[in-house]
Amino acid sequence: MGSPRPRFRSGWQRSAERVAFSLQALFDLVRRRRRFLLSPSATFRGLREAFGVERMLAMNKSVRFAGRTFISLTLPGYHSAAFDHAVARGALNSGSAGTPAKQQVDNAILAITSRCGYACAHCYEKRNIDGAERISVHTWQETIRELQEIGVSVVILSGGEPMLRYEDLVRLLRSGDKSLSDFHVHTSGFGVDSARAEELRDAGLTAAGIGLDDVSPQRLDALRGAKGAFDTALRAVECFNRAGVLTYLNLCLTPAFVRGGGLRGYFRLAKEIGVGLIEILEPRPCGGFQGVPVDRLLTEEDRRTVAEFVRAGNGDRRYRDYPILYYVAAMESPGTMGCMMGGLSHFSIDAAGNVIPCVFVPVSFGNIREEPLRAIFPRMRSAVPRPVRAGCASVLLAHVYASAPPGTTTRHEDVRGEWSARLRDPEKKEPVAP
Repeated sequence: MGSPRPRFRSGWQRSAERVAFSLQALFDLVRRRRRFLLSPSATFRGLREAFGVERMLAMNKSVRFAGRTFISLTLPGYHSAAFDHAVARGALNSGSAGTPAKQQVDNAILAITSRCGYACAHCYEKRNIDGAERISVHTWQETIRELQEIGVSVVILSGGEPMLRYEDLVRLLRSGDKSLSDFHVHTSGFGVDSARAEELRDAGLTAAGIGLDDVSPQRLDALRGAKGAFDTALRAVECFNRAGVLTYLNLCLTPAFVRGGGLRGYFRLAKEIGVGLIEILEPRPCGGFQGVPVDRLLTEEDRRTVAEFVRAGNGDRRYRDYPILYYVAAMESPGTMGCMMGGLSHFSIDAAGNVIPCVFVPVSFGNIREEPLRAIFPRMRSAVPRPVRAGCASVLLAHVYASAPPGTTTRHEDVRGEWSARLRDPEKKEPVAP
């Protein structure tokens, strides 16, 4: 018996799905009014905003897998209690980030280990990969509980390589409330086998993001500094699919990959191995690329090439049974939604326990080893009260943390003035951050 395959809906099927979903939202709002924090008008404004973002980015596709439907990596699959809870807290109101109409954080990435057997050139956690576990499983469990009190749609357990802390990974999954959040894992595939994939599923894992940055085994192995990395990633996809865990690929772009036409071959491979989505990430001047000039990572022409490919891949009928392409940088560009770091949409906690606004922005607002997340989170939110339209914060602030000593994270209080000056909204006279 083969692995379950994702099924995609696009065109008129996706349009019908939107109508059915809107009617279901109305029914739920009436039937369970006290669970909803928003008014009917705010709820349906959120629906219009969500569908508007889909159309703007040509994301005219959904994926059905293991009895649930997924439209992005920032929402739980539906129908589920976690999805209902997220919608009730304004998760669909992406255009209202920073206002009371959107109280839900879309996702939080927790680097639960500082261990990794690979040496990826682009690793954003490179400053913390030293093999010394700093955060106890109890602290991570308490942090997940606080995250769910704050309201997070998707909790992503990452690293380092989270499979190297496997027993604790299972414990963390079991301890999380699946009626409040979906749980994902980000892995290279190292240590994944069929038995573990099934155990993780039974512990509550919804989806697995597998790191795969090239279609060439030789280039991928070289990029990740480990022989066999390519085959390991593909085996992990197969194991998770067979276990009924939705799979997606995390692709970090390189200039050679984009200019060499790698996107089309990668898209075909992703379809063949049965993944539901591809998360496309741009390299940033942090971690392994700290100090590298931005134009050496990707040029504007490279970005246009990727954006055009994404629009075709998500909207062209030729690709209706291909994975959804999820291009975060395009979604959060100044001309679309703006940068949604700092809990507007996402934030991260690194392997040292630092609460940072984005995996690519190693500026700490506090550490969960020293104080609870509920005390740190409001400080970060006050520093990013609305989407940043000045540009990508990881680029604007690269010079700030480029000079930081190896293994350290820049503290926000030490760069408060620079933070405000660099992230100032170009349409406003006042800085974005206080």
